[in-house]
Amino acid sequence: MNDRIVAALEAATTIPWWDLTPALTGVALIALLLIRFIASAVRAIRDLSEEKRDTTIQLLLTIGFLVVVGALVAEGIIGFARDEMGLGPVLSVAVFIGIDGVAGFFAHTAYRWAKVGGRALFPRAMVILIIAGSAWFQWIHAADLALAAQVARAGMPLIAALLLETLLVSRRKTWKQAQTTLGTSVPRARWLWDPIGSAGITRRQQLWAVPDWEDALELHMIRMEAIQRLRREFGPFWAWKVPATVSVRLRKGFRVSEAADMVDDIITEHQEQEPQAKEEALEQIIPPAVSIQKALGTAEGRWP
Repeated sequence: MNDRIVAALEAATTIPWWDLTPALTGVALIALLLIRFIASAVRAIRDLSEEKRDTTIQLLLTIGFLVVVGALVAEGIIGFARDEMGLGPVLSVAVFIGIDGVAGFFAHTAYRWAKVGGRALFPRAMVILIIAGSAWFQWIHAADLALAAQVARAGMPLIAALLLETLLVSRRKTWKQAQTTLGTSVPRARWLWDPIGSAGITRRQQLWAVPDWEDALELHMIRMEAIQRLRREFGPFWAWKVPATVSVRLRKGFRVSEAADMVDDIITEHQEQEPQAKEEALEQIIPPAVSIQKALGTAEGRWP
């Protein structure tokens, strides 16, 4: 190997510089484009929020290590398929692509499930099974090498499996933290001096899914005020006289603010309809009274 490098360097020194100009120009352009791409990627990552930036960096580092392990596995599998299985160059590469493609499919599925809190036991088990098989293959394939090289070849796939598992656990924890609503509970001093009221506030806080205990208490006050107004207007059986969209929400504590906003319209409508109802009732009572007076007048006229 060293002789080849020396020979290549000696051959390069014999080439005129003007013949190397196109190649050097192409290499310089590729390097410039690569530097600009890396700078743009760094700026894009830096502009992300702290949480997204940490997630992106973690994902890039994991993918980078998996690519290195995949290249190591490819060297062994392609050589094994070509030398031991007697396959051609195309099929040898196809064997590696098929095996790593299946592993990548299960890894991607497990990652997507982990992002929404799923454990993805079957995809994870398949990934671990394939990686364990790759580690065993690397151990057998490197049997003629030194022990350190054999351990390194077999250990890198196992490290990749642990790294992938760590990434999945991190994604599940991130999802759970995002789903957990943070808030403030009832202070201890209030529990000490008003345990019954504190228990009621905590109960409403949990039933109504309100994170802050003060917001739960404020919502309870809005609910009680709306119920008192309806009770003064419609009486003790107000729940049967108002629309169900209001009565159910106020009695069950469901969308209390929306129901409280509808109370004014309900009371106004009822107050407008009440005089009309009284007039109709009077109209039903007055005709009998008039007929009675006419009957009495007729009777008085006939009295001898």
